[in-house]
Amino acid sequence: MDITSEQLGERTVMRLAGRLDGRWADHLSRELDSRLRLGQHHITLDMTETVFLSSVGIRVLMNFYKKFKALDGSFAIQSPSQQVGEILQLAGLLKFFTPAATAPSAPARAANVSRQHASATTRFEVFDLGGSGMVCRTQGDPARLDGCRFTADDCQRLSLPASTFALGLGALGGTFDECRNDFGEFLALAGSAVCLPGNGSTQCDFLVAEGGYVPEIQSLYSLACDGQFGHLVRFESIDAQRPTRLAELTQAALELVDAPAACIAIAAESGGLIGAALRRSPAAGAQADAPWGFPAMRQWLSFSTERLDAGSMVIAAGVVAHESRCPAALSSFLRATGMAGSPLGHVHAVPFRYKPLPEGLIDLQRVIKPFIDSESAHTVLHLLCDDRDAQQPEESHFIRGALWVAPLTFGTSQP
Repeated sequence: MDITSEQLGERTVMRLAGRLDGRWADHLSRELDSRLRLGQHHITLDMTETVFLSSVGIRVLMNFYKKFKALDGSFAIQSPSQQVGEILQLAGLLKFFTPAATAPSAPARAANVSRQHASATTRFEVFDLGGSGMVCRTQGDPARLDGCRFTADDCQRLSLPASTFALGLGALGGTFDECRNDFGEFLALAGSAVCLPGNGSTQCDFLVAEGGYVPEIQSLYSLACDGQFGHLVRFESIDAQRPTRLAELTQAALELVDAPAACIAIAAESGGLIGAALRRSPAAGAQADAPWGFPAMRQWLSFSTERLDAGSMVIAAGVVAHESRCPAALSSFLRATGMAGSPLGHVHAVPFRYKPLPEGLIDLQRVIKPFIDSESAHTVLHLLCDDRDAQQPEESHFIRGALWVAPLTFGTSQP
């Protein structure tokens, strides 16, 4: 099968010449998947020269019809050959693929865009959400990770309703003693909490708010933010070979809210992640050289020296601040997100199998819940900048996605 394409405004027309059967179905699937990754959400298949359509081919067409519909996109067939048209008509499927039924909606989303701009590497599209911002509460002392000195006195139960974003070191369970060997990185966002147990597990555990049920976590230290995001920023790397750096996203967030500190959430295609996660619980018993001593740190930490999970869909969130204006309440929690002069941050990320995001204005909770409900996460990474080579520091990169932003104020720290 030969596939050629033409761009007509928002719509991509792909011309299929040959047989759409078991031999060529995977070829078309890969091509359509690549179009989705490129953000092309309105596809028309010109099947004038498609001489044969098998049941395997029909399965591919219906699968992508559902994918594009879920993204508020469109997936149509124009000018089907007689054979293709008859098969789809007899199967009762032709109605799904008519251009009128799948036409893209009017471009009303542009009215919600407050501004568009571009940096040297990234295009940004900003939507105002009207949220009033978030109040941040700090709990615990991250310095107690030195020597793994956490005890029951450090542990607090943290409630995680949908309005609360939180990250830190914690475990899912009822008491400190129950969780003693399981504490590890966690991320809670939009009613879902994901935790990587510090017991050597290669599988995350999670809790999701359902009905009146609100997830809770036993926390050794945490940053918890309550309120509403004020802005949604859709971003895309201008050149996929030069993905957007985490430091650039944190800088864009701080400039947008014009505040010393901000809360961010990210749903984006990964260009590779740099970070670390605990292999062992820091509450299992104090050890003088844990977790930073060498070579013992190999037993305590997994650390990526090169970017991981490229091509995955990443759900991430954290707190960021200007280096020169960092609020005192955050100073012990934040580290540089990039090279010298970059914003400070504490960001946790959970990679999932790639699924494209809808275009334009999207809801954070609706984006995140399908990943938590249907996917298994293998890690929660604390994103870091590997600055051992000062000339070429390594940091996490993103290709395209969504960034939610809110300015931070501060409430009373928990005991």
